[in-house]
Amino acid sequence: MNKLNSKSNVAFKCNYCDGGATKQNIGFNGICSDENIRYNINIAKRRWCTQDDCDCNLYLNGGLNRKKLDRRMTGGGYVCYESQLLRDWISFAGIIHSGKNSGKPMRLRNVKSNSLAVLTTRFPDSVESDRSIFAVFLVDETFEGDKRDEGYVTTESEFRIELSRTEAQQMKFWRYHANENDASKPAWGSLLHRYFNDEQAAIILRDIAAIKQGTKSADLAQRFYQHFCKVKEVEINSLSMPNGALTRQL
Repeated sequence: MNKLNSKSNVAFKCNYCDGGATKQNIGFNGICSDENIRYNINIAKRRWCTQDDCDCNLYLNGGLNRKKLDRRMTGGGYVCYESQLLRDWISFAGIIHSGKNSGKPMRLRNVKSNSLAVLTTRFPDSVESDRSIFAVFLVDETFEGDKRDEGYVTTESEFRIELSRTEAQQMKFWRYHANENDASKPAWGSLLHRYFNDEQAAIILRDIAAIKQGTKSADLAQRFYQHFCKVKEVEINSLSMPNGALTRQL
């Protein structure tokens, strides 16, 4: 298989978490606001958020007060994967929630050190075609997973970038990714992660570097893009334009 076509990079589907959100920071670093908790549980009906043992659901139903809920984040704790994403920079493969394999941990295959991890989300009241890339990082530790524990990727590398909400809304995931069976339809499905090749990853980093021009992250974004292309042997001058589901609809 051509190296550029090797699908060793991974994108994750994340519920929107506005914990820690500011004008500059998108969130994913703390427990959601009351408004977003209500949205995730009552309107979007997110799978984990609606579970009986979810702390946010307990809080919404009066079984936990806000002060005790917020304490869940102390000492490295968290209430859901999303609440710690941009604090710990670790993303999990997830648990299967339906079918004969319900309850079993998912694995991450082919993801290695120097793979790109892409974090995506849908903001409240948006549709799947609006799914946005809100952060990326260069993987330096990965666990495939086994029968007991789900897979994960994490990093301590300097190459990790968070986008503001305005920036993320310019980085539509489906501009870069397409389904094999129906390339023009932006539909994720039930799994929490997807794989994509090195060229697609480089194009994402190129466009993030362009968006970050004039910001404090501009130098890091450009170095990240160049470093990835170097270690993956991607020829910068030969990169194409995005060819995901949204571009194929035009």
